[in-house]
Amino acid sequence: MNITSVRIQNFRGIKDLVLELGSTTVLIGENNTGKTSILDALKFCLLDLGPRRRTVFDTLDFHLSNPKSEPSSTKPITIGITFSERERGEWDNGLTNRLGRTGILQLRGDGIKYVDLCVTCRYDNLIRDFVQDWRFLGEGKKVLNGVPESALLQLREELQYYYLTALRDAGRHFDANGPFWRPFLKDSQISEKERTEIEAKLHEVNNLIVSSHTSFEKVQNQLRELQNLVLVAGGEAVSIDAVPSRMFDTLSRAQVQIGAITGAKIPLIRHGEGTQSIAVLMLFTAFLESQSVRNVILALEEPEAHLHPSAIHVLWNVIQRFASQRLITTHSGELLAEVNVHEIRRLAQTSEGIKVFQISETLLSDEEARKFGYHIQMTRGELLFARCWLLVEGETEMWIYPAAAKALGYNLHKEGIRIIPYQQADAGTFAKVASELGISWCCVGDDDDNRSKVENKLRDLLNGAMETDRILFPYRNIDINLLQNGFNDVYERHMSLQNLKRIEKKSGEPGYWLEYYENLPRRAKTRAAADIAVELEDQGSGSVTPEIRFVIQKVVSLAKEG
Repeated sequence: MNITSVRIQNFRGIKDLVLELGSTTVLIGENNTGKTSILDALKFCLLDLGPRRRTVFDTLDFHLSNPKSEPSSTKPITIGITFSERERGEWDNGLTNRLGRTGILQLRGDGIKYVDLCVTCRYDNLIRDFVQDWRFLGEGKKVLNGVPESALLQLREELQYYYLTALRDAGRHFDANGPFWRPFLKDSQISEKERTEIEAKLHEVNNLIVSSHTSFEKVQNQLRELQNLVLVAGGEAVSIDAVPSRMFDTLSRAQVQIGAITGAKIPLIRHGEGTQSIAVLMLFTAFLESQSVRNVILALEEPEAHLHPSAIHVLWNVIQRFASQRLITTHSGELLAEVNVHEIRRLAQTSEGIKVFQISETLLSDEEARKFGYHIQMTRGELLFARCWLLVEGETEMWIYPAAAKALGYNLHKEGIRIIPYQQADAGTFAKVASELGISWCCVGDDDDNRSKVENKLRDLLNGAMETDRILFPYRNIDINLLQNGFNDVYERHMSLQNLKRIEKKSGEPGYWLEYYENLPRRAKTRAAADIAVELEDQGSGSVTPEIRFVIQKVVSLAKEG
């Protein structure tokens, strides 16, 4: 029983957002784009929600559209959650009957069963306080009448929502009262006979420790004076338990030890944050397996927290073992490199508020998906966090544009710009994906025989954008552009004398730099580009050619708009 869609209105920074969920959904986006708010909204509705008279929302949970907004005058919070089958007959008869008896089970025209829960919170001027309500909806989002109060309890019995925040403190989770550790301590399979034998041996060990540690005797002698001052048990009223002598007490003090690099066993809570974080995830996995909990929804915030990049790649395999629906937020490119792109939801701030973008299942062919996935892995997923993609032809541009941007005083990473060479895939593939994810893009190519092929393909993908913002052909060739603008001496370092003699035109004649370029050795172009990148950074903005300057200013402008 999974959540298939969520609609959140007027909750914190979210004005109106619709989110489609799969068995695994990974939320990405810049800070303050609503990732944690989505997890909290589900938590309020599925974990904290109870009687209508108890409000789970705070005044600051209301969406304040401007500096003068007040929670008492803003629009109500509305959170709609739809649970549905993904295919007909997915829900078994037991679940169907239990939900059916409450009157909340609905049937779509295509035979898919679903349940629609709607939670609201608003300010009531009559009682001068905030009031909360929940309803179940039917066809056309109409409120179902006559639904008993027990329906919400029944729904919550059918599923379990777990929310693991980014601060996964092992000291709390592995405490005797921790929700995942406690069941293992209480689930004792020890027989009465075994318990008696174990406690007898514990008593022997305790007596041996106390008798060997002679300083304990002084404490006991002093404490025996209590019998003369207060009412205590008769006989020997004072004892020291160096080792718990009762089985339940021993189990409550059990703690996990993990070997350090030296081989010494150290309590888990004394290890680093990364080790503690992943240990909590492992504990949660064991908890699910031992409890046989059905219909689990796991909200996991930043699973990569405190982990080394190499460990993050392995972490995804651990997450995939969770027998549950998974809703994950992340800022890790390494983690995204392991994720199916169709499971990613990008949250972005737009002129209309926070919106969700995703790659539809039918957008890419199998070959396009394979090539795009390759680039995701090569860039460790970083390009999915960008505001704008600069699509370039090859390796020379990969050297030149970052250096030219730095010379002009721009930090491309800070501006949210990623440079992507598209020759190994296809410019159209990247443009399609960028548009689906709400990422601006700009393609820069050489004004040569290949121009029409690239231009025609991209022109169909503008989606209303200006062609002059998306498709640029500023020079015949970037190497020729650099040769013509004072960097010929750098190329000369890599031009062999033999190749130089092949040039028939004289310097200054039309077409000389084109012929010069055509006689450059293959490796000379990228080697020269690397050297020019250093000179650009050293010489500053005056060394950047007008054409390259125009491209950089264009993509910076697009990134700011995005």
